[in-house]
Amino acid sequence: MNASTASALILLLVAAGAARADESADRPLRLIGSLQGKGAVARSFVIDGWVKPGDGDNQTSVEGWFSGLEDDPPHGAVQGSCVESHCALTVSTSDGKLSFTGELLDPKAPAPARFTAKDEDDKVVAQGTATIGPLTGPVPGLGALAAPDAVRAPEFDQLLVWNHLSAPSGSVSDEPIGDSERDSLADWQKTQNRPGTGLLFAADLAGLRAGAAAARKAAGWTDLGDKAHGWAGGYPAALLPRAERRAGEQRFASADGKATLAYAVGAPMTDAAFDALVERETGDHPERSDVGYNRVNGDMDLHYQQAGVVHVQAWHNHEGGLARMEFLYPAAAADTYDQIGAIIASTFVVSDDVKP
Repeated sequence: MNASTASALILLLVAAGAARADESADRPLRLIGSLQGKGAVARSFVIDGWVKPGDGDNQTSVEGWFSGLEDDPPHGAVQGSCVESHCALTVSTSDGKLSFTGELLDPKAPAPARFTAKDEDDKVVAQGTATIGPLTGPVPGLGALAAPDAVRAPEFDQLLVWNHLSAPSGSVSDEPIGDSERDSLADWQKTQNRPGTGLLFAADLAGLRAGAAAARKAAGWTDLGDKAHGWAGGYPAALLPRAERRAGEQRFASADGKATLAYAVGAPMTDAAFDALVERETGDHPERSDVGYNRVNGDMDLHYQQAGVVHVQAWHNHEGGLARMEFLYPAAAADTYDQIGAIIASTFVVSDDVKP
């Protein structure tokens, strides 16, 4: 084999390896379409999704978000599968289900497809044809979508919380924003006098980031944590200016000492010990009110009111360590501390690699 032949073979192998890598990676899929026929539930719509590798050759799956483009549009999660370019997608909305079939994977131009709409009782309420093609520019009348990777779920959750919106708590998975985030985004869009689509536009992302920055500044928010030790959190220095370390805890308090916040990372509990802690904390306590808690494996958050004091607590028990947070404040000062309590709880994020 001469040198030129060897070089050509190397280039072919590199190109083949790159192609296989591309095939194994998730990639964005953005479509815009319209429905025709009597009873069409959304005359025009956008699908903002991701194409993921499937179970076999030439098979892929699709996950993402669908929204109509009217003032009060139907919207919901999209799921489906494709064989080569032919796809069957299903949208779950508050009113039922909407399904599409056609050549939907990476279309180069608008193409015909079929749709069926069913109500909550699985009864067909509309069906007909659709025209679906690539979204290559701004959404007419609404603007440009944010870039597919402009923000991921962990950061977006924090943006929602700082803008006083509900968000999944403790997200550490580097995934695209999900259905719950989209629903909260749709609610926020309505407060901005815009259609609640749940589609993330570039202007929305800029607005959420600006709102979060202003709220963080007003609270004097100071980030805490240690990436090497697998946790992150923070405290509002404007409300809790007194800081100290005591018995392995980082502690913060209001000027009058009536509101306190503590973080600690220590040795892990055994499963039995953590079960006992959960049972003890969530058991019957007649002196407590407004009790709420959530447990998933070794992670638990709890809030309640007792003797005029609000308790906001979280535990994250993993193989390497136990991280905990406790925020206490007077119930009479709820207007001052309720929102920042939600932020403290949501920004306390612990990974599986947590350690003392």
